[in-house]
Amino acid sequence: MIRKKVLVFGAVLFFARFAIAQPVPQGSEGGTLQAKPAENVHEQMERCRKMETDLSLLRSEVESLQGQFEILHQQLRNIQARPPITFYKIPPEVFLCGERVPIENRKVWENLDREFLFALNSEAQVVLWMKRAGRYFPIIEKKLKEMGLPDDLKYVTITESSLRPSAVSPTGAAGIWQFIPSTGERYGMRKNKSFDERFDLLKATEGALAYLKGLYGEFNNWAMAMAAYNAGENRIRREIELQRMSNYYYLYLPSETERYVYKVAVAKIILSDPERYGFRLEEKDCYDPLQLDRIQVELSEPLSLVEVAKAVGSYYKEIKEMNPHLSEESVPAGIHFLNLPPGTSERFLEFYSAWKKGIESR
Repeated sequence: MIRKKVLVFGAVLFFARFAIAQPVPQGSEGGTLQAKPAENVHEQMERCRKMETDLSLLRSEVESLQGQFEILHQQLRNIQARPPITFYKIPPEVFLCGERVPIENRKVWENLDREFLFALNSEAQVVLWMKRAGRYFPIIEKKLKEMGLPDDLKYVTITESSLRPSAVSPTGAAGIWQFIPSTGERYGMRKNKSFDERFDLLKATEGALAYLKGLYGEFNNWAMAMAAYNAGENRIRREIELQRMSNYYYLYLPSETERYVYKVAVAKIILSDPERYGFRLEEKDCYDPLQLDRIQVELSEPLSLVEVAKAVGSYYKEIKEMNPHLSEESVPAGIHFLNLPPGTSERFLEFYSAWKKGIESR
């Protein structure tokens, strides 16, 4: 569409310039225009004035078209057609958590290539990965560094939930790290009708990294640790014993688990250098990083989130979305973490102190 407009404007400009460039007709001897005997000087002057007016209007139109032409020309320059997905190739060497993926084995290469092509073909999904990564990866990266774990483990969240903290699977796994209730409880995430801490990003991240660290301690290999995170350590133990093989890339496993580590590797390949694979985003197009104040409260009775929002100068929707682990309209009685807008913790603590005194004075 833009290309057609450029061609039309180009043609108009050409003919307009041609028309403007034409000299005023002269007589046959090259002299000035002569009036016919029947024409008076006044009529000639009127025609000249009209011609000058028309030429002035035409010049204005041409200048306007030139401006539009420049804008469209710039738009054309900014358009960068993405090559077909077959243009992009897997890097000659692939490492995940510092461990080399053996792509010299054609079967391993084929499995990785398949997941690579699937991801490249899901353009909108990859763009969403990029946008969400700016929001959630800094929190995960900080925790990984604190625990001394490989930074690549953050890509597990891409395979698990596409970085959606509210994700729920058909089997009941929940949150950005997709914990099932029993495993979540084992790693400190409580759940009842009033709250589900698998949806608490910080608590789930701490639990997931502790789980992965323990799995690595058992299997001594990050690919196997990730496979166990997906299928469960008991299933992996049985397969190792049955097949007498402890290398992830040569184990026969459930289909989802066989694809799992390859998907994590592909997420790393693309998100480590998205422009190399045709994905371009300006920083302003990414989602804002998650920033919050985190307060621990001990309540003898439920605390309304509407009251919390009012106390910190916010609104219910914002407080509710910052605390997806709270299933109801209030913070239930007990000890809980509460996420608040950045810079509002002091205001909340003032309110909280007064609220507690009011409860105690009843």
